Amino acid sequence: MAGNITKVGTKFRVTFDFGRDSSGKRIRQYTTASSEAEAKKLLNEFEYNQQRNLLVQTSKMTFAEFLEHWMDNYVKYNCEETTKYSNENIIYNHVVPYLGAIELQKLQPAFIQQYYKHLMDDKGLKPNTVHKHHACIRKALDYGLKQQFVHRNVCDAVTLPKKERFVGQSYTRDQLNRLLDAVKDTRLELPVHLAGYLGLRREEIMGLRWKYVDLDERLIHIVEVRTCAGSQEVVKTPKTERSRRVLYITDELLEVLLKVKERQEANRRILGDEYFDSDYVYVQDNGKLYRVNSVTERFKEFLEKNNFPKIRLHDLRHTFASILYDAGIDLKAISEALGHSDLGTTNKIYTHRFDKTHKKTVSAMSQALGRRN
Repeated sequence: MAGNITKVGTKFRVTFDFGRDSSGKRIRQYTTASSEAEAKKLLNEFEYNQQRNLLVQTSKMTFAEFLEHWMDNYVKYNCEETTKYSNENIIYNHVVPYLGAIELQKLQPAFIQQYYKHLMDDKGLKPNTVHKHHACIRKALDYGLKQQFVHRNVCDAVTLPKKERFVGQSYTRDQLNRLLDAVKDTRLELPVHLAGYLGLRREEIMGLRWKYVDLDERLIHIVEVRTCAGSQEVVKTPKTERSRRVLYITDELLEVLLKVKERQEANRRILGDEYFDSDYVYVQDNGKLYRVNSVTERFKEFLEKNNFPKIRLHDLRHTFASILYDAGIDLKAISEALGHSDLGTTNKIYTHRFDKTHKKTVSAMSQALGRRN
């Protein structure tokens, strides 16, 4: 027999029988289920795996040791630097100190559930951050399941806190016009125009090179981004295929780009060999790159100094979408310009701020019937 189920109080203890080792000693493992149905499911899965020689490993590996193994054997070779950095922060700063000493095969859903409570009650983290921790742990245990370190992913039995929906701010058309006038001939003129006129993300602005800007055809090709993983800067391709896109350069944006190019060429002549020629569009006077975070820091300071309503640089992307929608531009076209992976992403982000009264839709019905709005 592969094992048995014993009721202990209100819980059910499941015994997994692996047979005997080379010395004849019986090898057993135990886990606890909250219901008889769950206990039977676990035992059935164990018996299924036993019959097909798919039993999990029986080592005393701790959860910390397993996570280290996952980082070294999976994350290192399959994840981007930004994802690797995020996983390292979650695992080494949070998961390991709280759960690391537990034996991997004794890890229970209740332990994970308590960890999430600890993150919110003791660490003060938001539900959305807890979801990121959950995604990291679940991904690791999925790997463990495939590698036969565990016989189930305990994260599947955990209840997550409800996500808090983040609502970004946006400027009106008049506010954006005032901002565009205010940043004229400042360090922020270029990034504000790229975010406001084209809806570019910060990483797309910071990663834009002149070789991807065609001033004659008036086209900008988004094929590379520059971001950061902690203190390390990372240059990579956009996250999705839809993010790789080509955008038209408007008259005012063309003037800004030409002004930037002329200033860079003048600085190159003045500084000579001391000029750092990186080919990036948004650079310091000596050609060296700005830190990725510097543009958002400078943007925040500028708004405070000039008494503009507080928004993030990324909110200019929301402003771009909102103004276009109010101008009657189709949501699908806006989605493509933003570089969203699909229309569903755009709907998810902007539905709450677009046409809440469905005025356009209802008015179209009146017009179709030939009646007044």
